[in-house]
Amino acid sequence: MAFDRWLQELDAEKGSWASENASWQQVRGPGSGDRHISHLLKQCVPHESDAICVDPSDAMLLNAEQYGGLRTYCETAEKFVQRQVQLDRILIKESIHHIRNRQSFWTKIRSSLMPDGRVLVVTRPSFPEFPLFTRGITAFSESQPELDILLEEISAPGLNTVTNTETYYVEIPKERWYTMLRARFMSSLAGFTSGEIEQGILEVDGQFDGDQIRFTDRLFFVVIEHESK
Repeated sequence: MAFDRWLQELDAEKGSWASENASWQQVRGPGSGDRHISHLLKQCVPHESDAICVDPSDAMLLNAEQYGGLRTYCETAEKFVQRQVQLDRILIKESIHHIRNRQSFWTKIRSSLMPDGRVLVVTRPSFPEFPLFTRGITAFSESQPELDILLEEISAPGLNTVTNTETYYVEIPKERWYTMLRARFMSSLAGFTSGEIEQGILEVDGQFDGDQIRFTDRLFFVVIEHESK
């Protein structure tokens, strides 16, 4: 997984994410398969406080509870930020498209973020290079904000951003990819029937020869902090 590798390759600069009493909040969307990300954060970036994992899916949180040192909240990110819990590290991984009122959300994040706090948003282009069928790409792009729009929304309440783009070459057996599509590994696929998914798989299959699917995955890593005074 690209994000796993990013965590494991933290260099000295990225290591400044650590603090003695860091409290991590992970905001995830329904359908996210990365159940161990908060656990990886605890391993890669030392801190004393428990990490907080927020997800509106009971099933996802049950999987998260197998790891120690995690507190879970079964609710949306927008509802959680209304609690105004003070945090110094927040991860929002591939779930920004689930937040409907992002302007209000970022205002509340600013209030919840400690003075030296940081937020990491991991997101994708609105038109990913995934080998999805046409309707699947459309469903994803309809809710995924363009990067420049997202950055404007973040900066509006007085937050600074630094963005890095990482690309990863992916080669995966067709049958594994099709299994992921049938499992609707992206939440934007949740509205498709099994028949529609199978039709989409046929569309994807016609685009690739052999038994492997090859593509380049591109991720945006947006680090957010309070504006400098």
